[in-house]
Amino acid sequence: MWFIRSFLILVGVIAFLWLGMENADQTVDFTFFTKVYPGLNLNFLMLLVFVSGMVFSFLISVINEIALRRQLAQTRRELTRMDREIAALRSLPLEDTEGLKSSSQL
Repeated sequence: MWFIRSFLILVGVIAFLWLGMENADQTVDFTFFTKVYPGLNLNFLMLLVFVSGMVFSFLISVINEIALRRQLAQTRRELTRMDREIAALRSLPLEDTEGLKSSSQL
């Protein structure tokens, strides 16, 4: 599986570099919401979009990691509580079964 993932990353990097070299002298007018950036180099814009995607993906993964760690801590607390409850149930004295039989015969 790691081979396929590495191969796909390599193909993506090669495609990204090829696209950048083919369009090295291109300039574009970029509009970000209401702000217009005229004459922006296409290579710079591609790099900016790539880095922005990496940062966005990193932030999402950090948020997911924090949520998973919080859920793991909550599950550990619940497991500790259940272990204490089981220990308490094991330490309860058993009722006298002979006394119950004689009282039920009355």
